[in-house]
Amino acid sequence: MNTISSRLMTALTLWAGLGAVASAAEVNITAKGHAFNPVWSPDGQWLAFELNNYQGSIELYVVKVQGGTPMGSPTKMVVPGASSSFSTAASVAAAPAWHPKNQLIFEGSAAGGNSRLYFWAPGGQTASELLSATQAKDDLTWPSISPDGKMVAFVGSSTGQGDVYFWDRNTNAVTQAFTSPFSEMAPRYAPTSTELAYSRKNQGGEDLFVWSAGANTPRIGGNGDQSRPVWSGTSVVFYTNERGDDRWDVAVSKGAGDKQILAKDIRLPQRAAPAISPNGQWVAYGVTTPEKADAIFLTKVDGSATVEINTSFVAAGEPSLVNAGGRTWLAFTALPSNSADWRGLHIIDVTDKVK
Repeated sequence: MNTISSRLMTALTLWAGLGAVASAAEVNITAKGHAFNPVWSPDGQWLAFELNNYQGSIELYVVKVQGGTPMGSPTKMVVPGASSSFSTAASVAAAPAWHPKNQLIFEGSAAGGNSRLYFWAPGGQTASELLSATQAKDDLTWPSISPDGKMVAFVGSSTGQGDVYFWDRNTNAVTQAFTSPFSEMAPRYAPTSTELAYSRKNQGGEDLFVWSAGANTPRIGGNGDQSRPVWSGTSVVFYTNERGDDRWDVAVSKGAGDKQILAKDIRLPQRAAPAISPNGQWVAYGVTTPEKADAIFLTKVDGSATVEINTSFVAAGEPSLVNAGGRTWLAFTALPSNSADWRGLHIIDVTDKVK
């Protein structure tokens, strides 16, 4: 089995904003595959990420991080009864989401099997299935954990559509959030833990809705997809391709029917929602514009400012932000050069840029 080790890249410096220098750490991936979808634990001490070699399988790893530096070898997720995580062809371990107490929940499926939800605690060797088939059957995807840690929202396929369900950690009960003739996806809890934003298929596109106290309210529609919502306070930040299938923008909605484009021609992550800073004021993204494809950008959610961070890499994207040790850390993936085979995973300090 291929292994992954971590090391600090002391020779690399990144120019940020007006020329300030930030040191960079790299998770050195020796296995063959592209790093995607880094997701920080709430305390910033763990970083989960996917590894995809485009041969049908996606693997999931977690690395410990101290002061922005990856520590030791990342842990590969292992499910019950398996010697390695989803080691057969066409298997998937992906879509990591962290509980406030640092447990990891993710999607997993063996070759030809249903997608199920698993959980893993740092220091453990084996992941466990979160919900039994009696509680929730068939495919389970898109896990989202409420900020208070009490609830998990997810999408289930048992009705033949994609429906949103809730799992109550205290009672162990699973309930369907609501019924509709449409497919829903990408639920995401608000900071209050009482509201849920999600996308709904509509005539080939996707519209955004907000669920609150049992009621569903249309948030924003339009041409194309309004997809993968995430909350910034009471606002919803999301991706939209209303300008065309391959033209993705990041936008914010401050209320029903309201929509403001924050950045155009962004590099759409494989799976992740927009990356919001811990203080809720900034969104991070990469762009497809060739002359700017080496940069990660930070734009204020109110649209008042943008900061460019030159990474010296190629096709930078997939950002994730966290506060830890009084600093704000940015994880992102990128190609080391135009001729490189695989995307790497990097960590930098952006504290001075997201005040």
